[in-house]
Amino acid sequence: MEELVWKCREESDMDRKVALYNLIRKLLPNPPKMPSMVTDDYINSALDDI
Repeated sequence: MEELVWKCREESDMDRKVALYNLIRKLLPNPPKMPSMVTDDYINSALDDI
């Protein structure tokens, strides 16, 4: 899990970053909701909470 989080943080392509974030969310027992508009800052903040 930690490796996926770091890989997601380092990803510069937003489409790939969102895909990685969705993969990480699916691995969590209670995944956080995904807003309709996702930004790089949102994903990084959400990864901090994980």
